[in-house]
Amino acid sequence: MTELTRRMVVGGAGMVIAGSAIASTESGIAPAKTVLVEQTYLKALPGLRADLTHYIVTNWFAMDQKGFDQGIFTHYALYEDIEENKDWDLVMAVSYPQDKGYDDPHAMATFKAIRAAHEEVLIGGKTLKELGSIVRHHKLKIVGV
Repeated sequence: MTELTRRMVVGGAGMVIAGSAIASTESGIAPAKTVLVEQTYLKALPGLRADLTHYIVTNWFAMDQKGFDQGIFTHYALYEDIEENKDWDLVMAVSYPQDKGYDDPHAMATFKAIRAAHEEVLIGGKTLKELGSIVRHHKLKIVGV
């Protein structure tokens, strides 16, 4: 019976770590740095904020996850205003690894294909326009972390 030495354990752990790094590189998955964040502000129709939130999570998150998986997004999240605000209720933020955001030709073409393949899920039988509206967009360049 072979005795397990410290050198064997450390060497084996090193091979596992190296193998993981190689597998990650080979799969094309590398952590991408966020360069730009695009914000979409939404206002729910009266009494429909929860339904609008559900709509965004159900539909937009499904598409954004595919964009993340394909490397055109680095992050996405939905934020809710916790104070009464007459202008907007929710902000959808999508982060990009390049400085053109959605306007980047590759990002745009990739997301258009994702959107075309997506089957909209109605919430309470209602579409986005029946739950609320997009009131504005902002692009934010990251200048410090």
